[in-house]
Amino acid sequence: MDIDFDTGHINLPLIRIYETSFYNNYIATQVDFSFLNNSYQVYSGGAPYFNPGVNLLTKFGIVDLFEDYRITGGFRFSGNFDSNEYLLSIENLKGTFDKQLIYHRETFFSSDDSTLFKTYTQNIYFSLSKPITPVLALRGTLSYRNDRHVYLATDMATLNYQNISQHWASLKGEIIFDNTRKPCINIYFGTRFKIFGEYYRELTRTKSDMIVLGIDFRKYIRIHRELIWANRFAASTSFGPTKLLYYLGGVDNWMGYLFNKVPMFDNTIPVTPNVNYGFQTLATNMRGFSQNVRNGNSFALINSELRLPVVRYIAGHPLRSNFLNSLQVIGFGDIGTAWSGKSPWSGTNGYDTEKFTNGPVSVTLDSNRNPLVEGFGAGLRAQILGYFVRADWAWGIEDNNILPRIFYLSFSLDF
Repeated sequence: MDIDFDTGHINLPLIRIYETSFYNNYIATQVDFSFLNNSYQVYSGGAPYFNPGVNLLTKFGIVDLFEDYRITGGFRFSGNFDSNEYLLSIENLKGTFDKQLIYHRETFFSSDDSTLFKTYTQNIYFSLSKPITPVLALRGTLSYRNDRHVYLATDMATLNYQNISQHWASLKGEIIFDNTRKPCINIYFGTRFKIFGEYYRELTRTKSDMIVLGIDFRKYIRIHRELIWANRFAASTSFGPTKLLYYLGGVDNWMGYLFNKVPMFDNTIPVTPNVNYGFQTLATNMRGFSQNVRNGNSFALINSELRLPVVRYIAGHPLRSNFLNSLQVIGFGDIGTAWSGKSPWSGTNGYDTEKFTNGPVSVTLDSNRNPLVEGFGAGLRAQILGYFVRADWAWGIEDNNILPRIFYLSFSLDF
């Protein structure tokens, strides 16, 4: 038998160039109480903040083999079958910058002092992110927003109203730091913060500029094993011809209307008049109160919590049961304020005065409200059927008076 040892004539396999192929990353369908994307809501001058209520949320994601490209989609069907929401995100993680393109659409009902209308909001975002270190990144976002307000006819006058469209362009810059570690769900060690600035301009109107500056700083201190002390400081302000209105109070994704006699949104607190607010948003967490206990174009808020995964802490090791592994006892305290003008004590806030009218007589009184409000209480956390459920019992403190307890149930992680 002849054996050929000549290596100069080896038939090498053909070189095959990798072709991008996508695979299912995840599919999630769940009952939820949140938005797909927390963009600012249009301020209509009279309607409260729109809370989505019970909805069916579906999200799916696909990714290529090398995880250079990601596609995420989602839709939210609301309980009223009308205020639905859609989201599509495409990410390119190759190269120096991480690139992301997002399309977002939502609808909801709103009103002003005399009319009812439906708002259709569409957003397109293009983001560039630059990782500086494994824990520090810079991000810039260019976006376009269209708000279309369709008046709903309730009489002959509103039947003839013309729909209103607004076109906004915005630019946002962020500095993001995160060196936290996560031994178990909702338990972190380390520091994370975000500093951001936003500029908005309505394209069809002059003198419509809005500038927003803000910070969200979080520190997680390890006391012993998984027992941690979590602290958060958040503040933001808006200025320019157009401003952003913050409503202080409540928690994220709160199902308040299901378990409390108190309203989810406090309509008795007036908004500062003669201020051109273009958008509105929530400033949370401020437990012990409904939404809108304070409002204004600026807010500052401190949250502090002690978190103890009680069963896991006693066992001294991770558990197989997700419920027992994630069961946590929480003690917390919140303090914050929202205001208009140069400071919370400037006396220019809408909640600084009360107006009483009886026939032709109107009396305006100085309400002498302390702009600072506090809240304290305790809570439980656990992962149940795939949901991270938060339950809080909180007492608010306003003008040195302890208010009746409010129960909060929500589906979301803590800060």
